[in-house]
Amino acid sequence: MTMKHPALASLVAGAALLLSACGTAATADAPPATIIPVAGSDIPRLQLTPEAVQRVGIATEPVRAASSRAASTGAREVVPYSAVVYGTDGSTWTFVNLAPRTYRREPITITAISGDIALLSAGPPVGARVVTVGSEELLGTEYDISGEE
Repeated sequence: MTMKHPALASLVAGAALLLSACGTAATADAPPATIIPVAGSDIPRLQLTPEAVQRVGIATEPVRAASSRAASTGAREVVPYSAVVYGTDGSTWTFVNLAPRTYRREPITITAISGDIALLSAGPPVGARVVTVGSEELLGTEYDISGEE
């Protein structure tokens, strides 16, 4: 995923600037977020400080099983639409909360969108917690976009 779309790049830059401001809260030495490489993957894990999580206001909700009616569309899981992140190439992702203050972007396949719900045929398992507020800041952190030139 690249940041070639100017509007997306500026949104992510602004969000990352908000996250970068978190470093001034508790310890000036510790960064608000640490990018942790994952062996065999281009997608890292992101570890945030408690202050960064609070400042960004990260919120999560669990992935739910699709109802029998939704399953008729091929959906297996359901997530809030606010958990969906779009790549500049149209790919769809969500950030999953792996452990306290630890997040990782994972691909999802959307079969349908119904109001504020995304029906998925592929994605995190039922029960996994997905980020519904703060995804832009996490994406900016992952791509090291600070908003400063």
